[in-house]
Amino acid sequence: MFNPWWCFACLLCGGAPDWPQDGVANREWVVDAIEWRLQRGPDGCTDQTPAIDAWTLEWIANSPEVRVDIVTEDWPVFTEKQRLQGTLIQIMALEQLNGVEHNPKRCLKTLNKYAKRSGKVWDKELEKAFELNKEIIKKNLILK
Repeated sequence: MFNPWWCFACLLCGGAPDWPQDGVANREWVVDAIEWRLQRGPDGCTDQTPAIDAWTLEWIANSPEVRVDIVTEDWPVFTEKQRLQGTLIQIMALEQLNGVEHNPKRCLKTLNKYAKRSGKVWDKELEKAFELNKEIIKKNLILK
């Protein structure tokens, strides 16, 4: 029998990375998982994303090759939606893992695109916070 809910779940979770072997994340898995996670947005595949977020953030925290420093005052989007902090950490870690120089403007654009994929996360206040964040980044880049 055809089950339309199952197919809908497949669309949301399709392409999800397999669980790490022996439950231990590694560099390759983390890169794949973060890339997949950013494509799905905050509401995508709610069955698997909490575990994926936990594994990727744990790996990042314990990794000797990745160091993510965030000055929260430079990211007013966190005032509106604190849950975006983990996503920004993932985005910044992915830059390092891909050997790309840190670019706050690009990180904000990626975070903005991610947040817009959710009706639960995106609202007028967050939109205003993103605009303020753009100005802060522009100011910080000019000062450097």
